[in-house]
Amino acid sequence: MPQNQNTNEDDSNSRSGSPAPSLYSFTSSVDGKVMFRNVYGRMLNNQNETYFLPADNEEHRRLDLQHRIITLTLGRLYPAAEHVWRALRPRTDRRPAILDVGTGSASWAIEMAIEFPYCDVVGIDLVPPRLNSGEIPRNCRFEIDDANLGFSHYRNSFDVVHVRSVSAGIRDFPALLRELEQVLRPEGVLLLGDGDMQLYDEDQRPISLSEPGTPGFSWTNKVFFAAYSAMKTKGGDIDSSSMNPTWLRSIDSLTQVGWDKKFIPIGPWRYRDEREKSISEMLRTDCLGYIAGMEPLLMSEGYLPERVETMLREASAELRELRAHLYSRWSFAWAVKAA
Repeated sequence: MPQNQNTNEDDSNSRSGSPAPSLYSFTSSVDGKVMFRNVYGRMLNNQNETYFLPADNEEHRRLDLQHRIITLTLGRLYPAAEHVWRALRPRTDRRPAILDVGTGSASWAIEMAIEFPYCDVVGIDLVPPRLNSGEIPRNCRFEIDDANLGFSHYRNSFDVVHVRSVSAGIRDFPALLRELEQVLRPEGVLLLGDGDMQLYDEDQRPISLSEPGTPGFSWTNKVFFAAYSAMKTKGGDIDSSSMNPTWLRSIDSLTQVGWDKKFIPIGPWRYRDEREKSISEMLRTDCLGYIAGMEPLLMSEGYLPERVETMLREASAELRELRAHLYSRWSFAWAVKAA
């Protein structure tokens, strides 16, 4: 795929030519500050109140790490490369556009804006990424919005839509997919990615829930199962990673549905080369950060404080000492909108 092609002027008037943003839009400004402005009448709580959720630097660092893991695992920023390149080919009639739903730390959106400088990139999340203006490419902007509210303001607006690691916050994932199909232009590509809450043993078989002292017991698996149950109770559609191909095929206008699964060791208990060793070490760090943040979620589900403390402490020790030989599975799905 040719890189760094500029088919349109890259000035302040040509940047982010997509239609009306959703709630708040921000990008780099002339004086070097990141500016916010209210540009659309959608409120996060549907009660005419606007507010920012607190951004967590530690969580954004973890999401950056997760982004590097996925990019190294795929070998690029996205699966289904041929479909993506075709959808984002330079055009003379308009600038191609990319939407990143659940942009998190914004790493994917920024790197796509750099790889495709002739495209406009829009990242959407509930919380703004913590960025300096100099970090935002001129063909990229970010908006604060809730994907559960829909995207009627973005009908037929994007050539690639990317959705990764948002299932815990989505109430109805099939409905979201139907919304995003409407957001795509003809021949546009929808890209999905998420990690399973299910963990796998050293033979890549699903691990069943068990109790301490039983064969094959894992504290890490127990924490992941507890988190899965809590997220499910709170309404997150967290089975999307395995259901996405089925849901995509149920949408008549989507074609060429594909699915790819990547198993990654959690920690360097097994690796074929230095690259896989590095990825597995990063995934262990990612999982340790994820586990460390589980206390509020588990406490909200009625776990006693001492029980939560034990679970998190033992799971962290298990990963650091490589006592459990576990795999995490990442699933990637995609589809192309019919012409």
